[in-house]
Amino acid sequence: MNPLDDLPQRHNSHDTGEAAETAFRNAVNNLNYFVIQREDRNDYGTDIQIEARKGDAMTNIRVHVQLKGTESTTNKDDSVSISVERTNLNYLLAQPNSVYVCYHLPSKRLLVRYAEDVYREYEHRGGAWMQQSNLTVRFFQPFDEHFQQQLNARVIASGTAGRDRRLLWTGTPPDKLSALVQRSNEVIEVPVDEEQALKVLEELYEVGKDSTISNCFDQFAAVLGSVPHGMLFAYLAEINLGINAIPFDRDRIIEGVKFLDEMIEKQEGHPGSIFYCIGNAGLALGNYEMAQAAYYNALKLLRVTPETYELAARCCKNWGSVLKKISRMHEARNAYEGALKFDPDLGEAHLALGLWHRQHGNISLALKHLDNVIQQSNSAVQMSTVHGWRMTLFFESGDTEGAFREINNLIGEAKQHEWIWPCCARHVAQFGVTSADSARKALIFWRQYLREHPKYSRAERERLLCNWYLHSRGAPCEIDFQGFKTAVVQLIENGDSSPAFLWDRIGHFAQDDGDWEEAEQAYRKAYQIEPERYGYCLGTALNLLRRYSEALPILLPQAEQHLPDAMSWFQVAQARGGVGDIEGCISAYEKAIELDDSYDLAWFNLGGVYWNNRQTEKAGEIWREAVRRFPNHEIAKKLLQDLLSRSA
Repeated sequence: MNPLDDLPQRHNSHDTGEAAETAFRNAVNNLNYFVIQREDRNDYGTDIQIEARKGDAMTNIRVHVQLKGTESTTNKDDSVSISVERTNLNYLLAQPNSVYVCYHLPSKRLLVRYAEDVYREYEHRGGAWMQQSNLTVRFFQPFDEHFQQQLNARVIASGTAGRDRRLLWTGTPPDKLSALVQRSNEVIEVPVDEEQALKVLEELYEVGKDSTISNCFDQFAAVLGSVPHGMLFAYLAEINLGINAIPFDRDRIIEGVKFLDEMIEKQEGHPGSIFYCIGNAGLALGNYEMAQAAYYNALKLLRVTPETYELAARCCKNWGSVLKKISRMHEARNAYEGALKFDPDLGEAHLALGLWHRQHGNISLALKHLDNVIQQSNSAVQMSTVHGWRMTLFFESGDTEGAFREINNLIGEAKQHEWIWPCCARHVAQFGVTSADSARKALIFWRQYLREHPKYSRAERERLLCNWYLHSRGAPCEIDFQGFKTAVVQLIENGDSSPAFLWDRIGHFAQDDGDWEEAEQAYRKAYQIEPERYGYCLGTALNLLRRYSEALPILLPQAEQHLPDAMSWFQVAQARGGVGDIEGCISAYEKAIELDDSYDLAWFNLGGVYWNNRQTEKAGEIWREAVRRFPNHEIAKKLLQDLLSRSA
């Protein structure tokens, strides 16, 4: 043999490899689910990358494929086995939905297996496999149109969910991230195995993870869409979101109704339960006619045996929700009460009845029902909602101590529920300051609020007003006049919508301290902004400072037009007396008494004006009437002492 004819031999692996590539390429190109985008010859573990198509659109969502060819004999069950390095599996697991594809030359079959499925198989055997150099991958499933369609749906669903989740975190401002952490659903991976995926779906549904199921709906559909009843719990989870006023997908619920209707036609499952689910779908979609008809059919079947009483109770309660939606309120109440006959502990019914009685003015009965709501694992009622309504009812009934107890319960859950801080703040601002004790509790609340929301000027405003209230009642507060004035002026300069009101509060703070000069300056600021509303306090301050000629033109329009009450005419009388207008002073006191004949000082002062004007008989007449009306008044006692001393 000529030594020059001694050439390299073509190894069989080249032929099998080329055959595998050709078969794989044809399988992909013959369908429209993927496009081959990259071939990797480095052989670290990924031979080919295929990109998922969505109709004619390209998604940039890729699947990593390790392609193998073999001429080995099949196993007894007609499966095909190949050996791979363990590190090869590790390499594929770095990317989701990676697959092994094997072309079996003798049978011309193209088979496939998820890398994650191989991992799950070995992991269930125990941890010893981690020490092996090589692993055996067994192939059963053909890489056919069914598999490609399922893989396409799966990777697009998971890729889109991952993108949306990533962009949500990217676009959320840093100060909102903690709230996002609390309300985000768990990130799960739907198993590629149909049986495993169904078990995961059922378990999530049983523990009430409806939002998690909804977020992974397309991923479950990719695996379970062709499995009979496989998507039942996914549809029911979407319906649950709808009836609990949580964002949901209408199209999924519509598809769910079709699915449930088919179950009725095929006589699959308990018909009472299925009608109940259809009723819930109608409630979620706002189709109340459909909901009522379904609940009616369901209740006829569910009320027959005690085994279905619990579901009958939920049916009654939700029927009541429909009746409430269409303004048949008394019938709604009957439905809620009917629910409690089937299940006395149904929290949803107690909550609904509590809100019904609140709407109809019976707060004590409303609270009684809310007291009967307890946390249950299979209940959609969130206890934070119950605490929120209890807070509202306590405030509306005047029980501020009870309301603040509920607020303390709620604040512990504020990171989970964005509505808690603003809801509590709204109620505390409206109802929270009715006494010194409630003002102290409100003050604590506003300090807590400002620690969480330091830039919220309305909370700072309420904190300052709580201090003002305490100071006006002679109770200890956390700030003196100068500190109060400085902080309030800052609010005004920052654009508070009620600057005149705030200047008035500064004036009253100074007035309570006896500093009438500071009070007059603040009242004047308020008067300059809203003269019709804040003239009385400025005029009163000027009277106290004996600046009567300035006070009179401010007070007279108040008494005649803007605030025509006894107190205004009393101050007019003071100012007229101060400028020497005795007749006008007498007339103003008489006007004050005409408007309020129980105004004691007006009576005594009127007598004093007559006395000082040497009209002693008239003064005596007025004073006698004043003493008769107000015998325990200090001035009455003084007048009696003066009369006794004169007679002695």
